[in-house]
Amino acid sequence: MARDEVSFVNKFGDTMYGYAWTIKEPKGNVIIVTGMEEYALRYDDFAKYLNENGYDVFCFDHYGQGLNAPTPEMQGVVPISFFSKSVKNIDEIVTHCRVSCLPTTIIAHSMGSFMLQDYIQRFTEHINKVVLVGTNGPNAKFAYAFGKFITRLCLTKKNRDKKFYKMNDLLFKQYEKHFDEVSESNWISLSKDNVNKYIVDPQTGYISTHGFFYEFMKGLNRLYKKKFLNKIRKDMNILIVAGDDDPVGAHGKGPAKLAKLYEKLGLENVELHLYKDLRHEILNEDNKKEIYQDILAFVDRKCPKAESFLK
Repeated sequence: MARDEVSFVNKFGDTMYGYAWTIKEPKGNVIIVTGMEEYALRYDDFAKYLNENGYDVFCFDHYGQGLNAPTPEMQGVVPISFFSKSVKNIDEIVTHCRVSCLPTTIIAHSMGSFMLQDYIQRFTEHINKVVLVGTNGPNAKFAYAFGKFITRLCLTKKNRDKKFYKMNDLLFKQYEKHFDEVSESNWISLSKDNVNKYIVDPQTGYISTHGFFYEFMKGLNRLYKKKFLNKIRKDMNILIVAGDDDPVGAHGKGPAKLAKLYEKLGLENVELHLYKDLRHEILNEDNKKEIYQDILAFVDRKCPKAESFLK
């Protein structure tokens, strides 16, 4: 079992950095896609768990985070078309994994889960098994449209790479108000230890830029258009997992509506697991091993159609 810092140059000429957790004889590959204002190495424990159960794991930092933002000034600074470029970065990692001719699963958290929703529309023939963690659904599409309007209205060439404090407060302060604890980032986790780690870590919870928020909202606005949703292959295997007290998913309503949407589209294999009282980062809660086991059971499941495109 080894963990190595790795990189690739994407089709836009950008070098993207991340980590590979590898073992000698893997039975499959898992790609982890991170959320916003965090970084790949936060998934070290989960990646090692997947290693122990037979999987190579790959997780790359997005633009403006982790290894791709070596100074605080670079955190949250992203290129034009950041969201779509990030989705295409996922496909480059998938393409790398396909060389092994082993089954590949993508597991994506929060912002990464929205990118994965987009990915299965754009590159639906390249993957057949995905896990959406801490996500939301079509119930929020009007909020996304409003968010795109506001962030575009506030965006200028001069402030694109500057911190957008008001938008950050608009999004996250409302999450904090729902909970009794008087604590910054209380919505992140039921685990006080995890919340404290999140607060003190300089690579998490930083303020993102005007450009980031606009690009993110622009990407979210594409997700629930029928012409794109109808492109998803009907044999896609989807597991949606979230805390039932996660404000990002409207306290369980969003993931449930997303599962129902996929079922209405005719998708044959959609599962939803909501975990009682848990909040946003279910992979970092005190009972995270329960979630690890549920995800592993899904990843382990034999899906012949999921591997057909590898032949």
